Amino acid sequence: MPLDEHAIRKSRLTFSRRQIVRPLVLFGVVMAGYLATTAGILAVPAAASIALVPISTLLITALFVVAHDACHQSLTSSSRLNHVIGRVAFLPALTSYSLWDNEHNRRHHRWNNIKHLDHIFAPMSAEEFAAASPAGRHWYAFSRSAAGVPFYYIYETWLKRLIFPRASIVGTIRIEHWADTVLLCGFVVGYSVLLAIVGGWFGKGVAESVILGLVLPFILVSMMISVAIFVHHTHFAVPWYASIEEWKHNRGSIYGTVHVRLPSTARKVSLNIMVHNAHHYAPGVPLYHLPEMQDELATPEIVTWKWSLPAYREVCARCKLFDFSQSRWTDFAGIATSGPLATKVPSEILAAV
Repeated sequence: MPLDEHAIRKSRLTFSRRQIVRPLVLFGVVMAGYLATTAGILAVPAAASIALVPISTLLITALFVVAHDACHQSLTSSSRLNHVIGRVAFLPALTSYSLWDNEHNRRHHRWNNIKHLDHIFAPMSAEEFAAASPAGRHWYAFSRSAAGVPFYYIYETWLKRLIFPRASIVGTIRIEHWADTVLLCGFVVGYSVLLAIVGGWFGKGVAESVILGLVLPFILVSMMISVAIFVHHTHFAVPWYASIEEWKHNRGSIYGTVHVRLPSTARKVSLNIMVHNAHHYAPGVPLYHLPEMQDELATPEIVTWKWSLPAYREVCARCKLFDFSQSRWTDFAGIATSGPLATKVPSEILAAV
């Protein structure tokens, strides 16, 4: 059944209404939980410290989601407050606010799943894979395997794009880019010193305190972000697009995304980050209204699947290379693993562009 355009536009306006108190309480509770957990990591014996690291990881991930919403200006009704919360909430995930804005808001959200415009987990064609260097082919194959997906983000996105501004990536480097880089570097140095000092009070060495309090949670958070990004836009029923025209014609902002259904508790803990079609259709809708917006978009054409390891492995196994001429996924042998997914742009539309 096609989308009721009038109804979903009305819903978009309704659910885009932002608040102040609710998101502030959310941010405060998650931040307090993160700081308390980090204090616990430093204060308790080593075995208990390690057991607390996954909790710290979940709380940093939640802060990242809060910052993500703030960067979209969808968290609170105050733009200035969003800027402040976003910058602070991104710090435990070692992310520059303005560089994330450039990559996520200005590039990914504008052109998700378009070849050469959206870089995140962009699939190679068979020709590109054959032309790549041996090291490039090995890395690509590993990063699209079930075991390799978690390692993609920290290398391809964080290390290359989210620490230091580069003109080749951001275009014109603005003062806020360098200011956020200085803020991030200052946080890493200052927080590491603080962790070392507090850890020393409880008999922990500098390396142990910094690794357990900062480095290991960051690595685990990066792995979780990587998997989330992959499943947000990769599925054997979801296409990538060869051009902006094809993307627009096929409503790629909606149908180039995936709704991964988590158990209720996991969905709430992850702050609805996997409710993704609604987010791309209406990035101004706050995280606390995304499930309602997603319900408005529910049609058989939207790809939805319930999270499970077997389902995740199937997506990884079937989404190796993309045949842009036929709009279908293939394996590394060139055997199709999906049917045609995007209709070609009519010539009269191309002529008008």
